[in-house]
Amino acid sequence: MFSSSFDSAFRTIPFYKNHEFMLPAVGVNYESTKHKKLLLVGESCYMPKASFVHHNVNLWYDNYLSLGEKLSDCELKCCDLRGARSDPRNKYRQKIDSAIKEVFPDALGGAFEEIASYNYFLRPADNDNRKTFRCTEMDCRESVHTFCKLIEILNPNHVVFTSKLAFDHAETIDIFKYLGCYLWDYLAKYNIGYSFTYHPSSLWWNRIRHIKTGSSDDYFRGLTSRQFFIDELRKNWLTKD
Repeated sequence: MFSSSFDSAFRTIPFYKNHEFMLPAVGVNYESTKHKKLLLVGESCYMPKASFVHHNVNLWYDNYLSLGEKLSDCELKCCDLRGARSDPRNKYRQKIDSAIKEVFPDALGGAFEEIASYNYFLRPADNDNRKTFRCTEMDCRESVHTFCKLIEILNPNHVVFTSKLAFDHAETIDIFKYLGCYLWDYLAKYNIGYSFTYHPSSLWWNRIRHIKTGSSDDYFRGLTSRQFFIDELRKNWLTKD
């Protein structure tokens, strides 16, 4: 289902040297001639209630610790992005799979065989306390540098953030703070387009919400996030005949 052709490059990224169990999921058809290259950016993994190892920020990012050996099987499973993206019971996978297949019915092996995906925030949140997740300075720095490295490695044609929290951090906070430019300027250097939706697990995935941005009085164009996502893929992902 997933390609390993980018794995050696991923392992050159500082975060993934110590978190190989969280490698991005790149579909075997990511570079297909039937469509362009799409990078889907999620929010974060979520640890079980009894977990606390991810509360120690320094421990989580310490490149000298074999963190994978310190996590329980349950914790490792919660951090296994490829496992989640291939699990038909995973709600995020179900919502994205349904939407992408509406755009590209040829995705017979599942939508995630056609795209690349990972979570913007690299330190998991608590499963029972998602709404209070806050980024520390180290979280933000690691997130933005990893994002930029993945852009260079994967060279997507379009990026979709499926989390407003992740999108807001990338567009208005992190990239400007650490790179001195805005997200649109950074991606324009690579001729990459981008957009965002609300999280597929949120109520707003299937509800209309009017958002005013610097370039639009109604970012979602009167559509639900799901409808907007589908519309964006038809315009920016499918290969034109």
